Amino acid sequence: MWRGILCWLALAMPVLGQTIQDFTLDPHHAIELPVSSEITTLTWPGAISAVAGADVLIEDGTAKELDVDEKARFHVVHSDGSNFILVRCLKRESTATLTVIFEHAAYIVQLRAVETDPVASAIFHRTPNLAAEKLSHGPEPVKFTPRIGLSLLDRARMYPVLAQTLPKLVEGVDAQHPEGMVSEWPDLMIAVEEVYRFRREDALVFLVNLKNKSDQILSLVPSSFAVRVGDEKFYPAIANGPRTLGAGQSAEAGFAVVGLPDGTRNDVSAKNLFTISINSSRAIEATEAPKKIEDKKS
Repeated sequence: MWRGILCWLALAMPVLGQTIQDFTLDPHHAIELPVSSEITTLTWPGAISAVAGADVLIEDGTAKELDVDEKARFHVVHSDGSNFILVRCLKRESTATLTVIFEHAAYIVQLRAVETDPVASAIFHRTPNLAAEKLSHGPEPVKFTPRIGLSLLDRARMYPVLAQTLPKLVEGVDAQHPEGMVSEWPDLMIAVEEVYRFRREDALVFLVNLKNKSDQILSLVPSSFAVRVGDEKFYPAIANGPRTLGAGQSAEAGFAVVGLPDGTRNDVSAKNLFTISINSSRAIEATEAPKKIEDKKS
């Protein structure tokens, strides 16, 4: 397996004197990376789960004859379990988007072919601050019930109206409307539209927009929503949203994170940078309708 990769590294030796850049990992912002026909090495702080890209030739580094697709604009090598990717362009004046799955988050690298000044080595680092922003410890939260969960979702959706007509119902609620807080996944884009912090219930309510980026129907599991902030991960106490999403379609969804599993408070601020995920899979579609069987008279 490593024979092919060693050959790549041997070819990369002449460019070691070129540009070496450091990047901070951020799933909400794409990184533009200029590369040439020489090798560019992308190094991550841990094992990479998967690499994907359209019009990109991706191989695992095993020694084999390379069959270059005419449509391929870049050549990428990544061996399962490794923490690096090798990239070179195959066509001039080309661009492509590379999606890298690392620690349950998707990172976007915008590849751009250049003739001069390519990046020879790109070193990716985790975000320096891995701690979620916390609020001062609040009162003992109310005991969660499905009825309270539904109330949280309803009050979040109706917050603008309630703030004007029945302010007592949203007293102590911190409302945030983040811009550009988007989690990109291979088939799905999740945009956070509103985040509400209910102090008394020790709850965070997320109202999000889901968009199917694939050309197939996606099956979704709303109860599998998960929120990552810093090095912590939270799961919803209640969630609702679509079970399926057609090709290119968008839909609204919402869920609430309440306290911690051990019954204590989470006290997570609504002002954090959140990464949202959900279990999804491509649904199997019938390629053609069953033919009607007609009786034939002899």
